[in-house]
Formats: sequence, structure tokens, C-alpha cells
Amino acid sequence: MNLKKIKSISLTAFFLFILLSTSVALAADPKSRVNAGLDITAGQAGIIDTAAHQKPDLASALGTVINYIFIVVGLVFFTFILVGGYMWMSASGNEEGIKKAKTLILNAIFGLMVIFFAYTLVWLILNALRGATFPKPS
Repeated sequence: MNLKKIKSISLTAFFLFILLSTSVALAADPKSRVNAGLDITAGQAGIIDTAAHQKPDLASALGTVINYIFIVVGLVFFTFILVGGYMWMSASGNEEGIKKAKTLILNAIFGLMVIFFAYTLVWLILNALRGATFPKPS
């Protein structure tokens, strides 16, 4: 795979990432037009959203930041899998190229597994932190 193809794939992945992160940020913004319209509709329907009017706790704020970090890292590993698949398809039977592609795909899968287990661990810790910070009434 030559440098020009790698640059074009990287540039395309970068622009797709920017597009995706912008759309996620706009959807998550509580002052966006979409959310404002939903709030108006909920108000007219008599639905009260108590969760939107509460102060975010430490665990929720940390969880949001960590979730975005995991999304970015997951996208990076997914991109590695796609690049490895492209390398494998363009190897044209070259054993060395196929071996490099297999190694890249396996390393990306192992990276995704590490991210999954790290996400699980962080989820457990943040739930314990939320439980310790705001205990349930008895």
C-alpha cells in the first residue's frame, strides 16, 4: 500500500470522524434547536422532565467525558480493522502483505477487547461512586 492511499484513507477517516463528532455534539447540546423543540413538545403534552433540571453529579460528568474518550478510541481501533482489511484485499496473494494485515487486524481486535474491559471497569467504578455519593433513601 503506497503512501498516497494511506493519506487518502486517513483523510477520509478524519473527515468522517469530524462529521460524526459534530453531529453527536449537536445532539447532546441541551440548547440545540432539536432539544428545544422536544422540550416545547414535552411541555405541551404535560410531561415533566425532572432529570434535565437536576444538577449533574460527579459520576455523571466523569462518565460523559470517559464515554466520549472511549468512543474516539473505539473509532480508532475500528479504523485499524478497516485498514487491515484493505491491506489484506490489496495484498494480491503476497504472503508478507497478508501477514501484516492479519497482525494489524488481530492487534486492533485485542485493542477493542481492552477498551471493552476498561469501559466495564470504569462503569462499575462510576456506579459505585454514584452510590457512595448519592445513597438511595431507605
